[in-house]
Amino acid sequence: MQTRERHLPDRMKRHTVSFDTVTLEAIDWMVLLRSGEATPAERSAFDAWVQRDERHGAAWQRLAGPVDGAFALVRAFNQRTSDQADTLAEVLADTAAQTTRRRGMLRGALAVGGIGVGAALVTQRFMPLQNTLADLRTGTAERRSFTLADGSTLLLNARSAADVGFADGLHKVRQVNLRDGELIADARPDAQAPFTVLCRHGSVHALTSDGNTRFLLRQDDTRSLVAALQGNVALATDTRPRRLLAAGEAVWFGPAGIEAAAPGAAANAATWQAGNVTVYDQPLGDVVAALRPYRRGFLRISREAAAVRVYGSYPLDDTDRALATIGETLPVAVHVHPGGWLVRIDVA
Repeated sequence: MQTRERHLPDRMKRHTVSFDTVTLEAIDWMVLLRSGEATPAERSAFDAWVQRDERHGAAWQRLAGPVDGAFALVRAFNQRTSDQADTLAEVLADTAAQTTRRRGMLRGALAVGGIGVGAALVTQRFMPLQNTLADLRTGTAERRSFTLADGSTLLLNARSAADVGFADGLHKVRQVNLRDGELIADARPDAQAPFTVLCRHGSVHALTSDGNTRFLLRQDDTRSLVAALQGNVALATDTRPRRLLAAGEAVWFGPAGIEAAAPGAAANAATWQAGNVTVYDQPLGDVVAALRPYRRGFLRISREAAAVRVYGSYPLDDTDRALATIGETLPVAVHVHPGGWLVRIDVA
């Protein structure tokens, strides 16, 4: 995406880091085993995982030492200054934006204070930090509207972040970079400077009209979704011809190409602005992904459970009720650990 980012300030450019599957599995085991809630069967499964492949044991060793040391420092700090530590943790949890998907978060993980990448990855799942310097951001369970310099507005979904690049003068610019998560843009018309939103997979341009143009943009790990809600927009990517979308149309786009979303996807995708996730014959994994930015802690779902097809609407602002409904109406088992910070969903 060098062409689109050429005129962006350095703070708006993206840098990504990739992590292999074995490291991701080790992180999941670390979260479970350090929770104090692992069952004997889960501990046996972990032992089998370590012994199955020498790479598993090596990944665990790289992760376990630094992480335990990091959390020991946190515990010691809490003991010395509990009030300040609680306040700091609360502020970080409320202000840090997090990607709604695990690998998106891992790409942005920070190696802080010499703890190392492994420790930072686990800490990031509790206290996401990579977007604290974004121009606009939301925290867990927070939706927020922002008014831009030209009168246009951006509504950010929970755990989302964006940078704004506006400039007047000879070369007027109205540009937003979606770092993570999801937004709905309500762009005012301006023939001199199209309103553009960038993401890692391409860019969306509001086409000039007599009224405002509203569109949704969601950035996932491997692809993004754009939905034209009012007026027309143009989608541009590095590998495909420019695609025009009329109001009511939605498409997925990414390295694999551009694919039309299911009928009604545009309207359903925008229901989060009213505090709901609405799905029609979609996998349960999509519902869980939508709930994650609204719940502190961890939502883990097995591959089999994630594939279960779902119809209905679930409240984002009451994730306990949403999870209870899932457990009562679908062929899955929802196990909520004490305190509610860890939830595991598997087929019944």
